[in-house]
Amino acid sequence: MARFEEAENRIFKVKICLKCNARNPERAKTCRKCGYKGLRYKAKDPRG
Repeated sequence: MARFEEAENRIFKVKICLKCNARNPERAKTCRKCGYKGLRYKAKDPRG
């Protein structure tokens, strides 16, 4: 995890498109690149 809350918000408070993997703002309803509605939040825990 990031050291500062501001940095953590900038890194993790984004949504990722499930179709094209584009980064979108937190408030997005559709992808900015392809228009796909399937968005997820960026994972906060490292996968292992």
